[in-house]
Amino acid sequence: MHVAGRKVDVGALVFGAILLLVGGYYLLVNTFGIKLPELNWDQIWPIALIALGLAVLARAIASRSGSGQA
Repeated sequence: MHVAGRKVDVGALVFGAILLLVGGYYLLVNTFGIKLPELNWDQIWPIALIALGLAVLARAIASRSGSGQA
């Protein structure tokens, strides 16, 4: 993916978004005392892993089709 003439690392973007969401969740719950549903890590980590894998796969497919290779 290209943004303003630069390549964007989709895997890094997804990983960064996951870190921001988890950090924001804990900030709201532990610092501000906002009641949010509890995170069930047994369900979240596989979803995060799948999202990261899809992002890496999408980047690989996009770079291959963009470079003119068959």
